[in-house]
Amino acid sequence: MNYKIRLVLLTGCWFILSILVIGSLFNYQQAYVEQRTQQNLHRELAAHMRDDSPLMEGSDYNPKALKSIFHTLMLLGPDFEIYFLDNEGNIKSHAAPEGKVLTQQVSLTPINAFLSGKPFPILGDNPRNTSHQKVFSVAPIMEGDTTLGYLYVVIGSEQRALAAQFSDFDAILHSPVAWVAAAALVLVLGFSLSVYQLTKSTLLTPIRQVTQDLNKQAKNGYRLKPEAMLNVAELKPIAKQMYLMARTISQQFLQLEHQEQKRRELLVQLSHDLKTPLASVLGYLETWQIQSDQPDPLINTAQRNAQKLSELLSQQIDIARQQSVMTEPKFEALKLGHILQDVIDTMQPEASRKRVELAIKLPKQDAVFGDRQLLQRLFTNLFDNAIRHAPSSSTVQLTISAAPIGLGISLENDIDPQAPQGSMGLGTKIIQSILMLHQSQLNTRQEAQHYEQSFSLPLPT
Repeated sequence: MNYKIRLVLLTGCWFILSILVIGSLFNYQQAYVEQRTQQNLHRELAAHMRDDSPLMEGSDYNPKALKSIFHTLMLLGPDFEIYFLDNEGNIKSHAAPEGKVLTQQVSLTPINAFLSGKPFPILGDNPRNTSHQKVFSVAPIMEGDTTLGYLYVVIGSEQRALAAQFSDFDAILHSPVAWVAAAALVLVLGFSLSVYQLTKSTLLTPIRQVTQDLNKQAKNGYRLKPEAMLNVAELKPIAKQMYLMARTISQQFLQLEHQEQKRRELLVQLSHDLKTPLASVLGYLETWQIQSDQPDPLINTAQRNAQKLSELLSQQIDIARQQSVMTEPKFEALKLGHILQDVIDTMQPEASRKRVELAIKLPKQDAVFGDRQLLQRLFTNLFDNAIRHAPSSSTVQLTISAAPIGLGISLENDIDPQAPQGSMGLGTKIIQSILMLHQSQLNTRQEAQHYEQSFSLPLPT
């Protein structure tokens, strides 16, 4: 997941979280202010009701006084619920319909907090809804210094709560606090978008541009020009280091090109300096062999070594020519069987001359991912080395099998102790270079009279 997607997700999550937090705070603050305001406004309501009529008649409540209070309740409307409690909080009388009161006792803890002057809002038990507390007004009913009971008035009745369900949403929409909350959400959204836009314009866009420039410069021999990064303050340290890296890479490429040019010139010069005298030596040796009636072992040895030197020189010149016109490898899906057939057709005359059999074991699925010309050179060098070192009337076995990371390839041949040995290892170096381009490496295993080379080639993606 790239940085741009993470930034968009973070901005969206931050905005949603801000909505939830602001909404929760707004709802809590509105409920808190409403409860505190109502309780402050109706602080003395229960005391006024108590003082209007004596509620006690002896040790029991006065029915006429309670009737007067309930009449007052009718005048106040359904926003209040009145309960007469004894000194332990038990409900002795109320005006609620039958079955509406769910509990017969009210906790005295919030009542004592109210009477002791604790800060509002103070929530008390709601006899009609035991799971939801309400603000209230309460007044003690005294006889001397003894508390006989309490007049307990719940503010915000059950009927009002039902009515509020249909009116609160419209009221919230038209309240000033709602507009403040909406403005806060707009500001949060604007801030989130501003942060995203700022990050995009100052970091994401320059980084994307630099990435595109680096890709272009990489195709141009890594002659990098990271000037675009210097326009962004945060990227200046990286730009300086990349500039130093670019300069070093460019110098290294120039040095390599110069060295390669010198090497090719030296090989061409050697070809002119060595081919003519070497051809003369080979000619004299062959003439000696033709004119001599009996073979001379010394002349034969000299002729073999001169021929070997001529082959090595030709191989060096071919390598120089191929590298001078080297092109970018063209990797594609290839059938390995077709490539091997071409190589076998090329190497068969040499194998027949030495009476060496070329055997290949191919699986049904022989597709690989590579460059056709490089793979042809790879197997040509492998078979050339194997044929040169194998004894007469032997077999060079190429086995191809499925492997976890591609096709596993193994080439086995016996070793002729009298076979000529390469002194410069050019064929092996070519093989290793080609395998490196195909993300593989050459593994060898040699016994007394047996030699095995193995590697793998990648599968098409």
